[in-house]
Amino acid sequence: MSDRPRFPGLSLAGTVALVTGGASGIGLETALTLADLGADVAILDQDGQGAGLAVERIEATGRRALAAVGDVASEDDVAAAFDATRRALGDVGVAVACAGVLGDYGPVDRAELASFDRVLSVNVRGSLLVIRAAAEQMRRRGGGSIVLLSSLDGLQAESGMSAYCTSKGALLNLARAAALDLAREQIRVNAVCPSVTLTPLLEQRLATLEDGDAVLARYAAKHPLGRVLSPRDIASAIAFLASPLAAAITGTSLAVDAGIGATWDWFETPPWLTALDGRG
Repeated sequence: MSDRPRFPGLSLAGTVALVTGGASGIGLETALTLADLGADVAILDQDGQGAGLAVERIEATGRRALAAVGDVASEDDVAAAFDATRRALGDVGVAVACAGVLGDYGPVDRAELASFDRVLSVNVRGSLLVIRAAAEQMRRRGGGSIVLLSSLDGLQAESGMSAYCTSKGALLNLARAAALDLAREQIRVNAVCPSVTLTPLLEQRLATLEDGDAVLARYAAKHPLGRVLSPRDIASAIAFLASPLAAAITGTSLAVDAGIGATWDWFETPPWLTALDGRG
């Protein structure tokens, strides 16, 4: 009987990661989480000041870090960020495409085409460029993990957000197609699908509403776990998929949604159960 290796635990020691959109929100928490787990981390973001502050926080954990400023929809900017990462930190073994935009709100027949094009350019083309640049470096190191940030709106749809929903749905099949193309080279590609997440962007939007706290409470009540998500919830799922613990997982999507995807309607305790357990 062969010796059974010990369960390795969640570690990214010795790994170089690149996170787009890493200056704030889910991207920032992902970058910090990967650093917590032992990775050296590069950030690509349009916000140079935010990226610089993120690098300072990563370096405070004892890890090496790099900030690159650019647009993920630009092939040159993405290629330059990966090249700078390779020269400063080494070949990328984990790539996370978090950068994304919401676009304009409105009915599909009145949506601005320029806004629609920009959303798909950042969310879909940007993720494709990350896959292409990451794959080149991951081949040299014998494999790696790529995670795309989709959304629960990629698994279903939301009124007034046709561009965003289209882009996030496209990412699911992009992850599947890329996973198949790269599997023999031990490069895994997966997607994470968050529900409502309390990011700085959402906090800013809620602050513009007179009843922002009530709106957030209603969002929370719709989820079976009774809360919305935090950036750490999403970063934890990304870290798992990026890690060796997920070595046999590729071409899939992981919903991080506090249970809302399991229900056919907005969740609430049925009145007949309320009457039985005295919660009314």
